[in-house]
Amino acid sequence: MKFWKGFFRLLSSLQWKLVYIFISMCIILVSVVYVVINTGLQNIYYDSFANSIETGYKNWIDVRGGVPESNQKLSEYFTEGGDALFFGANSSYLGMTIIDLTKIQTSTGGILYSSEKGYTDDSEAFANNIKTSESLMSIWAGNQPQKNDRLIKGANGKYFEYIKQPKDNLIFYFTYQEEAWLPILEKFNYLILTSALIAVFLSLLLGYMLSKTITSPIISVMHKAEKVAEGDFGEQLAVKSEDEIGNLTRTFNYMASELKKTLSEISSEKNKVETILNYMADGVIAFDLKGVAIHANPAARKLLGNDVVNNPFKEFAVKVGLDVRIEDIVYFEESPVRESDTILNDMYVKVYFAVFTDTNKKPEGIIVVLHDDTEQQKLDSMRREFVANVSHELRTPITSIKSYTETLLEGAMEDQETSVRFLSVIDSEADRMTRLVKDLLQLSRLDNQQMNWKMESVSLDAIVKAIVERLQIEAQRKQQKLESYVIGDIPAISADKDRLEQVIVNLISNSIKYTSENGEITVYVGIIYNDIYVKVTDTGIGIPSESLPRVFERFYRVDKARSRDMGGTGLGLSIAKEIVQAHGGTINISSEIGKGTEVTVKLPRAV
Repeated sequence: MKFWKGFFRLLSSLQWKLVYIFISMCIILVSVVYVVINTGLQNIYYDSFANSIETGYKNWIDVRGGVPESNQKLSEYFTEGGDALFFGANSSYLGMTIIDLTKIQTSTGGILYSSEKGYTDDSEAFANNIKTSESLMSIWAGNQPQKNDRLIKGANGKYFEYIKQPKDNLIFYFTYQEEAWLPILEKFNYLILTSALIAVFLSLLLGYMLSKTITSPIISVMHKAEKVAEGDFGEQLAVKSEDEIGNLTRTFNYMASELKKTLSEISSEKNKVETILNYMADGVIAFDLKGVAIHANPAARKLLGNDVVNNPFKEFAVKVGLDVRIEDIVYFEESPVRESDTILNDMYVKVYFAVFTDTNKKPEGIIVVLHDDTEQQKLDSMRREFVANVSHELRTPITSIKSYTETLLEGAMEDQETSVRFLSVIDSEADRMTRLVKDLLQLSRLDNQQMNWKMESVSLDAIVKAIVERLQIEAQRKQQKLESYVIGDIPAISADKDRLEQVIVNLISNSIKYTSENGEITVYVGIIYNDIYVKVTDTGIGIPSESLPRVFERFYRVDKARSRDMGGTGLGLSIAKEIVQAHGGTINISSEIGKGTEVTVKLPRAV
């Protein structure tokens, strides 16, 4: 079955169609030659037949001196005198019949003489048969003789007829049998048929060869096109001619080259888009107009889970808590982008909807972008809290200053002891405001990277020893034990000495403040891997575990009243963390209520 399918497919190919065209042209040409030659030969024989009659008639008239008046005499000329020889009527192929039109309707048919064999065999049947001649009947009806070069089919074969009318009621009727020239015509036809077969064979051979020269490059282009369709561009086709086929090959090579370039660009752009989608933080999901999810990036799957992402749009909208339909977005939105907010798994998520279209601006679906806005919400909350804390921290000393100032103005200044005490409070509150503003200014510079860092090679163990020595008096006031230990040889580090001192002073001061009397504060300096660390431990009151993640937040206080009474601004640890991170280090804190706190600062060695 496959063989025959392949065979018929081969026969229906362009190459064989061209061969068919060549063969058809050859057959048509041979057929035309056949018709022309056959018709031409018939015309030649008819003209020869007619000319011989006219010549014989002229000679007969010359010899006899004209047509005799008596039909009896005329009959004698032909029956006894052999006048039929003038017309060649003694031949078995050329017959002559003389008819008296006045007696044509009689049983004899008015025949005066006939050289036809049929007349000799059965004169009555012959007479009836001759009356079927249309030309003869036309003359009998009064018309003039007309040339009739058509072959007439008779009982004994085909023949030409020719009519001569010597006088009104007299007809010379001649017939010329096809058998006279049929052998010659058959030889011609045999030659034509033989030539036709040879021509068909040659046209088959030459047509196949010629069509192959035409179709071979086309087949090469076709095979190349199939490879291009499979993505195999390979080498270009060789241009072997400068004709239309060559131009086709050249054009195809150019098309393949441009297609390869275009596909490469499309692939590159696709890879870029896929990379962007795969690594972007926002989730992206694409739905077609039927609501079927056609693409989702990893961020969307991580944010929502595969079950939600793979749902139809209607179920997706319900699960993310949005009352929206695709039709509303595609056809009824005035803005090209629609924005909504929702909460998913305790996360604040902004959802953006946009329509994507084809090249004709016809909508094909929608893109859903999911942006995790949780951090921004936290930042906004922290910002609001920060503003509230700053306002509160400033309002408290301002209120105190305002109250004591008003009291003094109302007469308390007359009491020396009271005025001194009030002024001392005002001074203390002013110092507190100064520290707060100073800390805020420093934080602002750290946030905006406007700090003027004075980086130099410093010895961390020396800095720690000096600070411990300086804060001994403060520790001794609370009968605390403040010690420092240096473990190993500590290499120098690259740091801003003043800022580093600020961090260590803050950590040790906090330990002194929040450690009760007779407590212990120990400071360690050592090396761990490629970092140098400073660890401050105490036996203080400790920090609740729920507060540990927030101790580095600005204005955060574990015990607000106690911290404020001790003169703290709530910004010390925040500033310390910013300074340590600016030096490429880390700061960590661990604590347990009633047992104490441990703060560790790690800084990289100097390069």
